[in-house]
Amino acid sequence: MLSWLKQIWSNYRDSQEISKQTKPEALLDLSREVRALAAAVNRFCVNEPRLRTRLMKVEREMQMLEEIIERPNFRLVTPEKRLQLRENLIESREHLLEAVKEAPTASSLPQ
Repeated sequence: MLSWLKQIWSNYRDSQEISKQTKPEALLDLSREVRALAAAVNRFCVNEPRLRTRLMKVEREMQMLEEIIERPNFRLVTPEKRLQLRENLIESREHLLEAVKEAPTASSLPQ
């Protein structure tokens, strides 16, 4: 009986955590973070036009995503799709963080 109750409580907590992570506000914050990172990387990669084009596309897509998330009908999207969107945004953020780490320095002189 006690293990059954613990399992129900654990399932409830898991569902609450997923719900919290897939709220439109949380997804909006994550997409703004990805857009800000893309803008930052874009400023560092001056000599790479293909990368800059991709980063500008990411910025535009994040702006469109933010507009979609802000619509009231976004709440009709299934939790599974929102969780998948969250995972994709996290993956994009990780790729952009790697790009920031690999970005060339602005000056060849040591600071």
